[in-house]
Amino acid sequence: MIRIGLIGAGFIGQMHALAFRNAAMASWSPKIDIRLVALADQNVELAAEAQKRYGFERITTDWREVAGAADIDLLINCGPNHLHAEPSIAAAQAGKSVFCEKPLAGSADQAYQLWKGVGATEATAMCAFMHRSIPALNLAREMIKSGELGEIRHFRSRFLLNMVTGDPLSWRFSRSQAGLGALGDLGSHHIDQARFLVGEVSSVAAMTNTWTKDPAGKVIDVNDDSFVCVAQLDNGASASFEASRVASAHNLGGFIEIDGSKRSIAFHMERLNELVIYEPKRGSRTQMVTQADHPYSDFWLPIGIQGQHPLGWNECFAHQARHMLEAVAAGKLIAPRATFEDGYRVAEIVETIARSAQSRSFETVNFRS
Repeated sequence: MIRIGLIGAGFIGQMHALAFRNAAMASWSPKIDIRLVALADQNVELAAEAQKRYGFERITTDWREVAGAADIDLLINCGPNHLHAEPSIAAAQAGKSVFCEKPLAGSADQAYQLWKGVGATEATAMCAFMHRSIPALNLAREMIKSGELGEIRHFRSRFLLNMVTGDPLSWRFSRSQAGLGALGDLGSHHIDQARFLVGEVSSVAAMTNTWTKDPAGKVIDVNDDSFVCVAQLDNGASASFEASRVASAHNLGGFIEIDGSKRSIAFHMERLNELVIYEPKRGSRTQMVTQADHPYSDFWLPIGIQGQHPLGWNECFAHQARHMLEAVAAGKLIAPRATFEDGYRVAEIVETIARSAQSRSFETVNFRS
């Protein structure tokens, strides 16, 4: 039994409340049960609604009452990015495991502080780069690591959606609360995927744009709406990243393509269960990543005469939640899940991209140890 405390009753906090409940019903051994013990949010009405929906035992407006609570084993931090460091470090120092949303913090300095602060304790910690728990991308990683694609030469990605609703802007649009915008919120996912699938980012050149203004006039430090970046990876491959949160015709257009000397593969977020595989002189074929020997195929019910049905976003979040629960149970995080060091390194890359957009020149990524 793992007792959970959650900071943040908004969309992503509720996604994790749902996911951790679902993960407790996975078929993987050993069986791990959970209790949703405490939820902290400054919006009491929102917290009360989430408590009723997901079954939290108590709510509070003070994150300290969750991070330091004696009856909590795991803290899930889904607060605004500028509130990731202090509660997570406090929970780790109080002997809790920590699961923190991405980006790990609002700046590389804060992310470094968080990585080192939690690392100075014995806490088990994981950063929520949930793309690492998508079956198709895990199959892509297996193919790349096995040499099936040959020498990897190109990684390219796009992350397109519309986050502007016409309502007052959320904290995600504020530089002081979120850090960077499309670059930190969206781009960090695919930057981590480049690292997860191919290799570390070593240098970048980029540009950013901002068009959005807060109709309520409350957010006066609006961060970036979009960015485009080219990069060099440490294995010699080239990479390109593009993200926009104001692409009004896109629901969730996540695209990742990887070219090797033997084959190429492509992944499209709106076709979550598929990989497109390209072979010289043979064109493309679509591989459904739902077979018995594919990643996560044994996560739910056994494959039977009705076959293995496609999975969705909720299931992928449950995969990630189960990895965190296993880490708490085992007292260590099992690779290739995202560590706090991974979270820091992505934050450092993100800030280097922003610096390149200002300097209009290539910038080298310098990681701290």
